[in-house]
Amino acid sequence: MRATKILLLIFILSFSSCYTTKRLIRENDFETSAFNNQSINGIYSNGLNDSIPKNLWATLKSSYTDKTDTINLENNNVKLTLLDNENLNVQLLNKSNDYVIGEFNLKGRIKGNFFTIDRKLTLYPFIPVYYVNMETKTILGNDLNGNLVLVTGSVNEVMILMVAGGNRHVQNHKFNRINN
Repeated sequence: MRATKILLLIFILSFSSCYTTKRLIRENDFETSAFNNQSINGIYSNGLNDSIPKNLWATLKSSYTDKTDTINLENNNVKLTLLDNENLNVQLLNKSNDYVIGEFNLKGRIKGNFFTIDRKLTLYPFIPVYYVNMETKTILGNDLNGNLVLVTGSVNEVMILMVAGGNRHVQNHKFNRINN
């Protein structure tokens, strides 16, 4: 019985995969500059200048943990520092950029013109009664003006008693670099 559950789980996951880095690069809407280790380092606006309620800190934090931030920090800034080719430090700064409100590190690697953050997978299996699958893949790069280009692919799927549903989407955003 246990072997059957494992095989069913492998079967379900084989048809349910998240976006690859190459696919996210292809679905990027912005022209990007060549990546070098210092180009991503900088302070960026946490909110977008348009009507879309998107928050850089919350998006990057969702690649780190399942806990969501409910605080509206749109006027604050986010500082990104590439520590080495596999670690990106993310800091949330106050409005005057002199105090760190929160901080975490993301693991990933450099591919092409992007830093690709390791996939975050959350899976709650209890086959055949239910399973929940949530995957996120995020890539970061710079446009020709030094602004941050962020592309995120998400897969959310649920199955309850062999009835399944879910959604998949790719989001492209550009966050302005703050000049100091």
